[in-house]
Amino acid sequence: MEINPILSTFKTLGYLSDEATQALNDIISCKEFPKNSNLLEIGQRASTMYYVQKGLARVYYYFDGKDVTDYFATDGMFIGAVPSLITGKESQKGIHLIEDSTLYYFKSIDFEELCAQYHDLEHIARLLVTFAFLEEQERVEKLRFYSMKERYELLEKKHQGIMNRCPLHYIASFLGTTQVSISRIRAGIQ
Repeated sequence: MEINPILSTFKTLGYLSDEATQALNDIISCKEFPKNSNLLEIGQRASTMYYVQKGLARVYYYFDGKDVTDYFATDGMFIGAVPSLITGKESQKGIHLIEDSTLYYFKSIDFEELCAQYHDLEHIARLLVTFAFLEEQERVEKLRFYSMKERYELLEKKHQGIMNRCPLHYIASFLGTTQVSISRIRAGIQ
């Protein structure tokens, strides 16, 4: 059996029995999606977690009528509307593909059932949630304590090449600034 990237990622986090590995593999699908596909519309209930094998996706919402990018996922990252997945409520955020993308994905209800059955998988799921929490905490701290130039540089470091792959207005909204400010940073003008 060829190991898909979700299984590979999970196995780097801890022990996963052969039975749990097979059961998890059985609920995972893979599909190529075209650029500008919406994986989740604002107002829908999320039911699926995605892993970006190749491509670029974003989580977004609207604030005062403006499209705001909240999160980017590039090659090798997970993306999903986690609050909606957990609560079962309509999502206040959408998921949009910026590039043609190859995605692995699974239904969260199927994953929850496997976690109840396989404690090694449940342990790995808890680690993933912890890492996601820490990443979000780090993002909030960057917004509060780092300069715009530092945040720009950190975004490029985390998502190498994103500045050439993503429209400038998505990057500006993610960083909480304007396209003009991003252009000035790129030109070296502060």
